Amino acid sequence: MAELFVPKIIDQLGDVVVKQLGEKVNLLMGVEEEVGNISSKLATIEKVLHDAERRRLKEKGVAIWLEKLEGITYEMDDVLDEWNFKIQKPKNEGTHQNARMQPILRNKVCSFIPSLCSCLKQVPIRSNIASKIKKINEQLELTLKEADQYKFISSGGVPDSQDFQRIMTTSIIDESEIYGRASDKAALLDQVLPESSSQGRDRVQIISVVGAGGSGKTTLAQLLFNNDKVKNQFELRNWICVSDPFDQKRIAKAILESAGRSSHEMSELDSLIRLIKETFSSKKFLLVLDDVWTEEDSKWKPFKDSLKDGAPGSVILVTTRSLRVARVVGTTHTHPLGLISDSDCWLIMQRIAFDGRSEEWCRKVESIGQKIAEKCKGLPLAAKMIGSLLRFKDSIQQWQNILDSEIWQLKEAAVDLFPHFYLSYNELSPELKRCFSYCAVFPKDHDIDVEELIRLWIAQGYVRSNRRGECLELMGLEYFNNLAMRSFFQELEKDSDIFLREYMKCKMHDIVHDFAQFLTKDECHVLGGIDYEQGTRGNSSSERPRHLTWLGTEEMLSSPVLDIGRLRSFIALSPETVPLDLFHNLNCARTLILRDCHLRKVPAELGSLIHLRYLDLSDNPFKALPEAICDLYYLETLDITMCDKLLRLPQRIEGLVHLRHLVNYGTYELLQMPQGLGKLTSLCSLTQIIAKSNFDDLAILKDLNQLERLRIIIDGEVDFGSANFGGKIYMRELFLGFNCEFETACWIDTMEPPPNLQQLALLGYPGVQLPIWLVTESLINNLTKLTISFASNLSSLPNLWKLSSLEEVRLSVVGKLEYLGKEFFGITEVLHETSHDAVDTLSNFKSSTSTDTVVFPNLRKLCFANLSNWTIWEDLSKDDEKVDVSIMPCLEELEIVNCDMLKALPHRILGKILSLKSLEVRHCKKLRKLLGSGQEIDKLKPRVVGFSSAGSDVG
Repeated sequence: MAELFVPKIIDQLGDVVVKQLGEKVNLLMGVEEEVGNISSKLATIEKVLHDAERRRLKEKGVAIWLEKLEGITYEMDDVLDEWNFKIQKPKNEGTHQNARMQPILRNKVCSFIPSLCSCLKQVPIRSNIASKIKKINEQLELTLKEADQYKFISSGGVPDSQDFQRIMTTSIIDESEIYGRASDKAALLDQVLPESSSQGRDRVQIISVVGAGGSGKTTLAQLLFNNDKVKNQFELRNWICVSDPFDQKRIAKAILESAGRSSHEMSELDSLIRLIKETFSSKKFLLVLDDVWTEEDSKWKPFKDSLKDGAPGSVILVTTRSLRVARVVGTTHTHPLGLISDSDCWLIMQRIAFDGRSEEWCRKVESIGQKIAEKCKGLPLAAKMIGSLLRFKDSIQQWQNILDSEIWQLKEAAVDLFPHFYLSYNELSPELKRCFSYCAVFPKDHDIDVEELIRLWIAQGYVRSNRRGECLELMGLEYFNNLAMRSFFQELEKDSDIFLREYMKCKMHDIVHDFAQFLTKDECHVLGGIDYEQGTRGNSSSERPRHLTWLGTEEMLSSPVLDIGRLRSFIALSPETVPLDLFHNLNCARTLILRDCHLRKVPAELGSLIHLRYLDLSDNPFKALPEAICDLYYLETLDITMCDKLLRLPQRIEGLVHLRHLVNYGTYELLQMPQGLGKLTSLCSLTQIIAKSNFDDLAILKDLNQLERLRIIIDGEVDFGSANFGGKIYMRELFLGFNCEFETACWIDTMEPPPNLQQLALLGYPGVQLPIWLVTESLINNLTKLTISFASNLSSLPNLWKLSSLEEVRLSVVGKLEYLGKEFFGITEVLHETSHDAVDTLSNFKSSTSTDTVVFPNLRKLCFANLSNWTIWEDLSKDDEKVDVSIMPCLEELEIVNCDMLKALPHRILGKILSLKSLEVRHCKKLRKLLGSGQEIDKLKPRVVGFSSAGSDVG
């Protein structure tokens, strides 16, 4: 933590001093020397932090020293927040107050009185901040003196690889000891053996096995390497443990020596690479590169170039924890390695733990051992390590103790299991380390909203931009992708909610979550819940945590071991009630989540939490937010999703000058926004605004040109021009919901769409035809996702084919759509006349579309749902098939759900789509017989992997 915050504080110290001078606010006179001393001390400490972090786990004294330092950095961060707040507050208050004051009152006020009052008020403020800075300076002085005894090495000292030595792997393996990998072995053999693989025959294949630490990547590679068929297929078989660092010369020499070539006299990389090329050219080889970590293409490229001339069928097999590594090495096939079953984990544990035991003793502990095996969560490494622990436990009670204990609380587990996770963890920057470990605040098996996670990281100050003006959310997404590629997250998938919002969600594997909790056992505390198997028991041994997740009752918060005033995160997830005096004590909180806490009133005291960046009050029944909330100067995210009784927002909302995300899905009683909202020019997300007929509600959006996501509920004919959509160049997502019937929808055509819009959702669209601006040049080139739902008057979709950038189209409850003809693909009905006329028509089609006869060239997913009147999807005729036109060449997924009247699938059209992987048809009565007999699907079966006709009405 200190490794992340110390450089941040050094930068902020300089910034806040500059701001004080710039604003001409003399809050801290005479503290320049103190500030300078703090910066100097922190700079000295910064040089040894890398070595200190490296030694944290091994040396208890170093761990205590770092905890003290981290406490000081937290205090300094708070002081800087307070100092900056006091500098900026008068300016902001003056601006807002002047806007409201009557001119006559302003003219009558004597100037010297407020000046005198202001000076008197500043005296305790100056004294308070100055005394805190002086105290911090003294604490740093003591910390520096204590550091002398540890003889830390300054930056550039001993590399990390000397702390956690990687276990050097070999190709030797006892196959009888391997469980749960038969299918993985078979799949990999299909890729490697040329007689069963259609890929890579004319070039060197690069196959990457990617999986989490401890999942068995090396084991799988060993099974393959020692397979008899593999041995007979390759002239050369070479096993290289690459590990880290990626020492090019060492690896080159290892490759040569494994191939029987001497390299002792060679010292230059170029000579070694040339000899590799000579040795492997025109030979059929299998080269296993185990445990590859480097993401530097420049280090890998010489090896790739030297091996590319191998005989057809040659294979380079790479094992890695990172998808990014797999991409860097130029992978032709990736094999993701999943988890093994609980029973296979138990077999691994038995083999180790029962060695030398009597059968009678083994029977006594079998039921306990099976329960322990479930805690391995499918990781072979965990099973092996825990089996090794059990091997030395000689009583049933000792086995029971392991079953009842958290893995990270066991000294043996900390020593023997987690270093394997440290191999990945130590590769991370301080920012990434902190972002990962913060995930311990979530309960086990929690569905993590990636967007929310990134905002939480930002709120805690973990995301740092490399240059001024850089979007922190994009930087946070880069952080997440980096961690996901290294297998710290799993089950990444897109999901959508009732508001048609699509979001990315993920989970953490339990063992990885355990590791995060182990890292933060002194900082993160989970309170509440009694079901250990569901992972809801508190995990922290710390009496003074910094981050608290609360899942239980009010009494648990009154525990004397908790110091609420230290908390930087307070996360309450659906507790029975929240004590109102809580808000008096959360003085340091950056994150406050009170989700579904039955709050009928939000206390005004919340406005005193000046450090707050992230406030989630979603799913609560309160009717108003207090004006005091506008004093939260640093607030960046306000989440009031599904606060369906909320009637109004604070009138002084312009005080939230740093607000970037107002997340208010489902606040349907919030009929009018305060005018001050239009002054929040940093706003990026506004997820619901209601615009009524005869009101200029959209004018509030005029100057909000940083908006990236916007959701509008339209309750009457409105003036789109007042919103200045054409000037919103950053807007990527737009949702337009129409809340009533209209006699005409021509007024909708007056809208100028945002020029770089990527996702558009139309809910309740009233028009007979789609809006004319849908096919403007900007949307043709940028729109990737289109959702149309509850369009009661829409009967045809003739222009969608023009949107050449579309990747996903979802159509649901389009009431009058009965016939989907060739116009959907931009091919007119004239093609029905004669084949000659068809060719002429297509020729005209080619020249007019400039798409080289490709329609929907980028479409990957197409979904039709709840189209109750859709009867016919027109197919191509035999003459049409002769025409050279490509239809949806990239389509991978086709869904047809609850379309009861649809009589047949256009099998000629589908037959032209060679990319189709998944065809899902559900609850379509008319299609039941055809699908059941296979008449409409036989031609697609060889290509369609995910075909389903599931549903209660499908035979």
